[in-house]
Amino acid sequence: MNPYLTDVIGTSVKIIKHSDSTIVGLEGRVVDERKNILTIETTRGERIVPKTSGILLIGDQEVILERMRLRPEDKMKKTRRKGRR
Repeated sequence: MNPYLTDVIGTSVKIIKHSDSTIVGLEGRVVDERKNILTIETTRGERIVPKTSGILLIGDQEVILERMRLRPEDKMKKTRRKGRR
C-alpha cells in the first residue's frame, strides 16, 4: 500500500513524531482525511492531526505527513494517471 497515493481512511495509525508534542504517541484509526488534516478515532474520542512536520506509522511503514498533503480525490487522480503511463 502506498499511503501517499491511496486512501488511508480505516487504517490503524500511530503518530511517532510531530511538531505538536501533545499528539506524539497518539494511536487510533483514521476516520476522515482532508487536504491538511487527518481525523483519528482513539479510545478517548476523535482527534484532529495536522499534516505538518510529522511522521505517522501505518503498519511497519513510516509515512511523512507533509507528503500526504493532498485531497483524497486528488490522490485518486494521481493514481489513475500513473496507471496510464
